[in-house]
Formats: sequence, structure tokens, C-alpha cells
Amino acid sequence: MLSKAEKDYIIDLIESGAEIPEDFRYKLFPVEQKEYELAYAGKMRKEDLLANDDGSFPVPLQVEKVFSAPGHPEPRDGWNNLIVFGDNLQLLKTIYKNEDPLIKDRLKGRVKLIYIDPPFATSDDFQSRDGAKAYTDKKKGSEFIEYIRKRLILMREILSDEGSIFVHLDWKKAHYIKVVLDEVFGEANFVNEIVWHYPDNFQGNVRGFANNHNVIFWYSKTSRYTSNKVMIPLDKTTKRDKRIWSAEEKKLVSARDDSGKLIYEDFSEKKADDVWDIGQSSTTKQSSLEFIDYPTQKPEELLRRIVLAASNEGDIVLDCFAGSGTLAAVAEKLNRRWVLCDIGKLSHFTCQRRILEIGKSRSLTSQAKVTPPYKHPARSFLTCSLGAYDLKAALDMEFGKYKEFVSGLFNIDLKPHRIGGYAFDGKKDGDPVVIFNYSQYSDANIDDAFLENISSHLGGRMSGSRVYIVTPSTHLDYITDYEELDGIRYYFLKIPYQTIRELHQKEFRKFRQPRSKTAVNAVDESIGFSFNRTPSVERDIAVTEDQITIAIRSFASDEPRSAKTDEEKALSGFDLLSAVFIDKHYNGNEFIMTDSVFPDEMERGGDQLLIRLSRSGAGAHMMIVYTDIFGNDLSESVAL
Repeated sequence: MLSKAEKDYIIDLIESGAEIPEDFRYKLFPVEQKEYELAYAGKMRKEDLLANDDGSFPVPLQVEKVFSAPGHPEPRDGWNNLIVFGDNLQLLKTIYKNEDPLIKDRLKGRVKLIYIDPPFATSDDFQSRDGAKAYTDKKKGSEFIEYIRKRLILMREILSDEGSIFVHLDWKKAHYIKVVLDEVFGEANFVNEIVWHYPDNFQGNVRGFANNHNVIFWYSKTSRYTSNKVMIPLDKTTKRDKRIWSAEEKKLVSARDDSGKLIYEDFSEKKADDVWDIGQSSTTKQSSLEFIDYPTQKPEELLRRIVLAASNEGDIVLDCFAGSGTLAAVAEKLNRRWVLCDIGKLSHFTCQRRILEIGKSRSLTSQAKVTPPYKHPARSFLTCSLGAYDLKAALDMEFGKYKEFVSGLFNIDLKPHRIGGYAFDGKKDGDPVVIFNYSQYSDANIDDAFLENISSHLGGRMSGSRVYIVTPSTHLDYITDYEELDGIRYYFLKIPYQTIRELHQKEFRKFRQPRSKTAVNAVDESIGFSFNRTPSVERDIAVTEDQITIAIRSFASDEPRSAKTDEEKALSGFDLLSAVFIDKHYNGNEFIMTDSVFPDEMERGGDQLLIRLSRSGAGAHMMIVYTDIFGNDLSESVAL
């Protein structure tokens, strides 16, 4: 209830055109109060998040590559498994909106299992040689909690009614996130707290007790969730008395033979409880069939139990903090459909490699004492970009597809209509939109004559005062964000796009790629969308009988100055290099990463950065991908 003084204060603010302080939001727009409520700085209402008031909004998926027959079995019912490079919040919003043609009516309300292993709110700073800060993880305290909570809200929205979520955490943040999960999913839908104990994590002298476990919280969306019995092998076969149902006593009793002696059975497995002893050696030993050389890789046995417990064959499972892609590897072997998403380049290439080489990894269903390889090829899957796009691929689309793509970028409702005889392609926030057909009118530009033609048709017939024009920047004669003519403001939504501040709550921002493998799980997010700008690289490659040396002489990012922070504007050259990803036996079709090298792993050779690789396992050609801290790539194929 507002006091008279508060009412007078708000009236004064409105009359003076000033902003109303955030503190008044819940007084002016109260929500139904629960018995208790989690409160912290920066917490957003669920309704505001789903309305995209946080500045993040759905963006379209752009297919990079289709991995299909003959190498990969055809999809079932038109379904393709997905590896998505992009911000998981944007992916979740895109699924929730349910309009992208690639996933429309395929994911929202159909995801049976979500497993996430989010970063545990660590902080890493990377310094350039002159001390300027190149990257900072700023998600700490309440900001980290809200970062996770926003994603949990959307995950619950896209789960099926029989669906579950498993949230993997360590001892530092689990207690905070448990309270958030209670709020988002409801305490009544808390199923289990699973303790993953890894007995082979040897530690030296520590104060207190050694930390040898993580926790995994299992929540369901409703009471109708899938829950299957999961059996785990015993170290040795044991004998137990056979149990049978007694109709007379109406309970389980020990079975006896005709002479009254107990009947015993051999047991080699037991039903899993909530403490799982699973070692980490399968992810750390190079000799292991599971080893993928990713810093936060989780054992397949851990995910096997989760997938079996909460899903059935053919169900869809999702991991939007994909990391090394363990969930997809397990889901593929257990005949589930899967979706992965991660914002890191190392994760993206690692997941792609892991699925492409899944036949070499271990089987999850064999009963043999020495586990054999899986041996089957992966089913058809797609790699996609979300929020960071290939400009040429977008402009090369058939125009109808291009219209669908840009309508997703700019939140345009594609409903053709006419005003004064002029044909518009759709509406944005109720205002008319023109999507310039650059393929049909390749020699034409958006200029004064173009705007005057539209204006002559409108002639006071519009109810609003805005018109939006979507066009490649190369077909625009203006350098301004908008032009005014006859009382109408014409906004130019350019491809590639630079933020028009008047139209967005927040500046667009790319996720910053880390410059060290130790920081691949840094907590960050993107806002808006961008188009890739290929960096420039000068390098020499020397090949000997046993070694390949890549000498990078210069590196320059083409990211526009307007997209950089003040600290980043002071950086240049190698300080803007994030990593180099390499396929030493490139087959001309599939990039299967064999090596990833970050700047702190490279040698300094005068003014050069040196990467030395073993010649062992190399083929006739090598693919090299150079990535800057903004996620832009330059790829080249090199004959060896």
C-alpha cells in the first residue's frame, strides 16, 4: 500500500518526466505473496523474464552443417539431434517462443530430461601484457543466482509434464541453488539429492576434510514424472535369500523349499540409491575410451544412471551447459534424442568431435568384463549457430528463407498488408516493416527516392509514426540509424546490425571467449545478435618428419570498435587471440578437432607465437581455426 507521501512523490516524477525508481515496482504492481519468498538484489519477476524485459530475446537458429547419410543413419520422423553454438538463455527463449521453423512444435513441452552442470561461480581475470583486463567473469553473489534462476524458469516452461531436471553443483553454491529450485519447481517436486562421490580424487594436505563429492538435485515438473529403476553392478556376486510375496501375510517374505530351507539367489547388481561411487579416472586417463581432454568432463556412468532413471528410448534430453557433451554421448548410445548448447568454442568443437567419433568410445550396454568400443556411427545431427551468424550464408538464402530469418532477428510478425496501396512485409510492435528484396533489386539502394515513394503512398493513412526497413548495409545510402520524412521516422535495421539505442533496453554484446583452457566454464552471456567478422592472420607452417610448427606472425581482430569495452579498445594483436583449434587429419568434409591451443600454451618466439604439434596421426591435409575473444573465426585448410 502506498503512503500519501509516496503517491505525491510518484506524481511529481511522472509530471517531470523522470524515471520511477525500481524500488516501487512491486508496490505499484504487487504479485501474489507466498508464505516465504527468496529476495535478493536484481531479482526479476517471472512475467518480466518471459516478456523479454531483461533485454535478452529469442533469435533464429542458423544451420552450419548437416551430418547425415551415408556416414550417419537417417533421422526418425524428420528429427535431427542438435549441437547449438550460442547463449543458452537465448536458446531457451527461442524454444519457449516456439516459432523458429527448425524446432517449431518439436521441443517446447516435449523435453523429457534436462541435465545441467553450470559453472560454479568462479572468477578469472585475464591480463594483456600491459595489464589491461581482457576478460572478467563478473557473475558473483546474487548476480550468479539470478543468472541460474532465469534459465531454470525457462527450462521448466519447456519441459514436458512428465519431465525432470537434474542440476549438478559443487559444495560452494549448492545450498543457494537448492532454494532457487524450490521456488521455481516447487518443494513438492523435489525428488532426490544425489551425492556423487569420487573416491579417486586424491588431495594433499587440506584444512578440514577433503572435498570428494558433488551433489545433483533432481526435480520434476509435475507429479507425473518418469522414474525408472536403475541397477548398478556389485563388486562381486553375493548370495541373498529369495524374496516372494505372501498372500497370507500380505508382505514380502523369504522363500523356502519343501524341506523348509531358505532359497538363496546370486545377485551381481543392486538398485541404485542416492549415493553414487563413481571414479573420475575414465575422464582423466588418456588410455580410457572416454577420455576427451576437456577440463570439466563428467563420467558417462554418471549420466547413464540419470538418463535411464528419467527418460525412455526415443525421448528428448537437453543439456544447455554442454561442456564436453557427455549427455549427448550417453543419450546417443541409449537411443534418446538430444540437444546440446554451449557458448564456448572449445565446447562446440569438442562436442562435434565426440559425436563424430562416438564409435570409438566405450559401449554402455555390454556385459563384458573389459568394456568394448561402441562401434556404431552417430545418427544424423546438425550444428547450428544462435545469435552469432555467418553473414554470407544469410545473404545467400532464398529470399523467402531470408525473410523468415530476419523476422526472427528483429521480432517481426510476417503478415503482409497494404497501406495506401504500398505492400509491407509485416509488423514490428504494430508498426509496418519493409524487407528490402536485395536479390531482385540488386542494383538498387535505400535512398531518398525510396523513402519518398513510401511516403507518397502513406499520405497520412498511418496510425503510428514509424516504419522499419530491413536491408543489407551495402544497399543503404544513409549512415544514420533513421531518417524523418513527412512526420514518419524510417528506422534502418541493417544487416549486419549495429544497435540502435532507442530501440533496445541494453547494448548488444557478444560472449567473450576465454584465453585459457582453465576458464572454459566462465560465466557470461550474450545480448542480442551479431554477424561474424573474420580476423586476419599471417602465419608460416613448417613440417618435418616428426613435427608440425605453426608460427603466427600477426593476428588482427576485425570486431568494430563500437562493440568493444573501454578495456578492449586498448588491446591489439595477440591479446585479442582466444585460441587455435586444429584437425590434423582433415578429411575435406568434417572438422574433427585433434588439438586445441590457447595463448598460455603457445611458445613466444620473438614477435611470433609458436604452436608445435606431433606429426603422428596427421593426414595429407590439416584444418586450422583461429578464434578471437569475440568468437570470430578464420578457417583454412593446409596441405601437409
